[in-house]
Amino acid sequence: MRDLKTLKELVASVTDWKSLEKMSCKPFKPSILHLAISQDAPHLYSEEQLIQLKKLSKLLSSAESKPNTNKTDKRVTKKRQIEERPKEERVMPATIKKPRKIILEQNGPSPDLPPRRIILEHSGPSPDLPMQFKNRIAELSGHDLKYLMHKRLFWSDVKPNNNRLSMPINEIMCEFLTQAEIEKLDERNGSNGKGRLVGLELTVLDPCLREFTLPLKKWSMQRTDTYNLVTDWNSIVSTNEFEEGQELQIWSFRVDNKLYLLLNKL
Repeated sequence: MRDLKTLKELVASVTDWKSLEKMSCKPFKPSILHLAISQDAPHLYSEEQLIQLKKLSKLLSSAESKPNTNKTDKRVTKKRQIEERPKEERVMPATIKKPRKIILEQNGPSPDLPPRRIILEHSGPSPDLPMQFKNRIAELSGHDLKYLMHKRLFWSDVKPNNNRLSMPINEIMCEFLTQAEIEKLDERNGSNGKGRLVGLELTVLDPCLREFTLPLKKWSMQRTDTYNLVTDWNSIVSTNEFEEGQELQIWSFRVDNKLYLLLNKL
């Protein structure tokens, strides 16, 4: 600010064009300095020079107000170039297939609060089933083996008062029920069809190949429908000493037409 004041005082002392010519560069080139001087002492410039300085002022003003559209223009130009080509010559960017997202529960801050939900991604082939399970399935003349899901037990799965194992449908990797079984899961007791869910009876093989008979029921939850093993699930938890955090692989297979579930402890 001090230098600018000194400059203005110096300009004010110049009263003729010849004196300014001695102070300035030759030939005349419009600059921000000349633009500043011309605001206070336009008499020091010729009409042609003032026109040049006015153009410079407009150029600077438009540069400050113009948005940066280079990236947008490049994208639009590239898209137009692709669209203008024949269809057989168009090459669009490759679409990357995202791995399947799986929603899991995460422990709440206390047993009285519902668990939070986190998203994990599953990709790749089904895991290999240990040989002892394959042998047992062969002994039962089982068939139609399917990998359903990776399940981490949460507080709600091992709490005795709940007595159920939840399997959210949107985490299950494939369809394992027949159409008749799907319809069975929607049936309710009572003549008006508003009683308790009937459920589907099946056999569960635990990690030690012990057999348990449990009903499978479908519950409609706020975010997703859930399959639940109920009634005698506590027996499997206590027999195998399952605890919160235990990880399981859940598989299905059939013996004749009867549905089996298999729990592989990791």
